[in-house]
Amino acid sequence: MGVTFRANIRWPENDLLFPADWFGVRPPPGLDLSHVRAPKYLQMLEMQKRLRSSAVRSGSSGTLATVDGLVDTDLTVRYADVAAQWRRLPSPDGKPSTRGPGRFQFTGGEVILDLRIGLFLVSFIEPDLDDDLSLKIFAAHYGHELLHVLDETDVVKNWLPPKALADPFVDKTLGKQEPFIYGTPSQTIAEVEKEFRERITAMTHDNIRNGLWAPEVNRREAIRDSAAEYKKVQDVVDALRAAQVNRKR
Repeated sequence: MGVTFRANIRWPENDLLFPADWFGVRPPPGLDLSHVRAPKYLQMLEMQKRLRSSAVRSGSSGTLATVDGLVDTDLTVRYADVAAQWRRLPSPDGKPSTRGPGRFQFTGGEVILDLRIGLFLVSFIEPDLDDDLSLKIFAAHYGHELLHVLDETDVVKNWLPPKALADPFVDKTLGKQEPFIYGTPSQTIAEVEKEFRERITAMTHDNIRNGLWAPEVNRREAIRDSAAEYKKVQDVVDALRAAQVNRKR
């Protein structure tokens, strides 16, 4: 039995679906509507704090995403059942092992790509349903953030699984299922087995999250928040805000 990767996408801070068409928002092609979520609104200081603590997206000063909105994500890679998916092999002499090191082999099954995602906007963007210009300003900002949502979900669902399979560590341990030797003679085999499960989970997480996922989502973010892309949105917002000011005169 081989390894399969399954994306699990969670929205712990955006539990409600969002009726985008009510607000003049067209979700980008390819984005599953289950990931069009009602944004959480933050005060500017809260947004800045969220940006500083963001696990992956650090952004560049002056871009739309770092000022008015944020799609904040983090990935945890875990085995569906690490104890069942990694079996301890007999010792070379065939006798039951009592001391380390131990020999372990992956038996197959699911590895979960657990993506936590959140969508945040600063509070002054919250739309006024009685103001058509306010709705358009919101739509410009929110539509930009949905592009980040598209990238984040596409990476974990489509880009990452085949890339993970090609990773040398994953290919060797999970693909070819070569034995993994772990532990020391000073440890009992029970100690080795417990520590191994934690270690192999951490190694798998680090190789996939830090080695593959993080560089790719940062690469895509840099494209979405480049000066040229930012200017497209900002020009629209600036024109709408000017119209709001002129209307009030």
